[in-house]
Amino acid sequence: MIASLQFGLYDLVVLFFYLVLVTWIGLYFSKTESGNDFFLAGKTVPWYFLLLSLIATETSSLTFLHVPGISYKTNICFLQLAFGYIIGRTLVAYVLLPIYFSKGYFSIYELVGEKFGNSAKKTISGIFLITRVLGDGVRLFATSIPITFLLKGFFGDGYSDLQLGVSSLVLITVSTTIYTVYGGFRSVVATDVIQFIVYVLGGVFVVWFLSKQIGATHVLSRAMENGKLEFYLGMKGNFLSSPYFFINGIISGILLTIGSHGVDQMFVQRVLACKTILDARLTMITSGVLVFLQFVLFLYIGLLLFIFYGETNSISQEQVFSKFIVENLPSPLGGLMLAAILASAMSTLSSSINSMSLSILTDWSKINFSEETEIIAKSRNYSILWGIVLFFSALVPMFLVSGMESGLVELGLKVASFTYGPLIGLFLMLRFHKNITGNSNSVIASVLFSVIASYLSGSFGKFTVGNILLTGIISFVIMFNLLQGTWVRRNERN
Repeated sequence: MIASLQFGLYDLVVLFFYLVLVTWIGLYFSKTESGNDFFLAGKTVPWYFLLLSLIATETSSLTFLHVPGISYKTNICFLQLAFGYIIGRTLVAYVLLPIYFSKGYFSIYELVGEKFGNSAKKTISGIFLITRVLGDGVRLFATSIPITFLLKGFFGDGYSDLQLGVSSLVLITVSTTIYTVYGGFRSVVATDVIQFIVYVLGGVFVVWFLSKQIGATHVLSRAMENGKLEFYLGMKGNFLSSPYFFINGIISGILLTIGSHGVDQMFVQRVLACKTILDARLTMITSGVLVFLQFVLFLYIGLLLFIFYGETNSISQEQVFSKFIVENLPSPLGGLMLAAILASAMSTLSSSINSMSLSILTDWSKINFSEETEIIAKSRNYSILWGIVLFFSALVPMFLVSGMESGLVELGLKVASFTYGPLIGLFLMLRFHKNITGNSNSVIASVLFSVIASYLSGSFGKFTVGNILLTGIISFVIMFNLLQGTWVRRNERN
């Protein structure tokens, strides 16, 4: 356990002020006159606000807290993923977005329902919901770690780490759920923009503070001497065992971003809210570039931490940034950094709640979006429900953390890799075989078989340790071939 500092009254004041401010902003921008308002803000939000919302949504506390630990412990090879992100988002912008905008979908899984029936649509939507719950549980848990350390310093030994951890999760989920329930998508975007600014400024502040502590000169040269600036590893490592072997890193980034920003409703919802497909493409591609720069910022923090702690990597990857915040930032700067951590967590949580509520309404219900009173009431009820579910999902890794061997970043990515591959295969079939026909049972069987194969490939044998490429690529290939065998050849015979 990391030693805690005396988290003072000023820090609590800063934290309280931030939570009140974000909640007030969310409620101030609330406007829920219809289902379109609640889930897409009536497509009236400028694309650059949606851009910042998209970035804030994907930048969870897991990213903010643990990406610096990667460069602290190893090097900056994580940037390979970010290069893949740019390529993958460009592909999404020109390959998948046209089919989503052509029909004016609220949920992208409506396309599956049109082609293969309601059972297939519910299955795909269900996979999305399960993936979000499991992945966001890890992210929320990651947020609770530094908050627990800080609160421990304020309350002393009167409360256990578990009690403080659960209390921090209650704090995050309740405040986020309030403005999400009442404000809908418009409030989510407004608060995302604020939260983006807060956590980026928090990162920039840490760079300034660390540079002042260690001296800004010769940082890169000292990092290079210790192998910290290795980006292209070429043929170093093992293709089957290293997630950052160069080919693995680039292709993994492409697959992950096609999966997240191409077939995951939470992320696609941001671009569906754009006024035109041109705005949507601009939002999608620009987000890849800005996320790359964001990773540069976070990884640079890791290099500074490496030098700050005497050019050793003896501290665990998961705890090094939290340790620095807890032990070295004086009050009220600790409170400011805690606000940045909360910002990264709340932006992801609010987006999850809103998108999962939309998925339930469009993919699992037969509600008429023209019935404004009914849809808003149900949307709010589902939002409360998902807030509760996500809270409990974060308790699972909290109780199991002692048995976790891999880094939390890799764990979060690996959860997604089990399901993204099959979904990518399905949506690419829909994109390139527009007249394809089939039934729900064929889709369900193909998807479930692919998910199981992906899970097994990522669970056995040392070649899969930490590898986020093979699980995604295996399931994608299996799914694509299963679907072609099920429908394309049959259609050709007809």
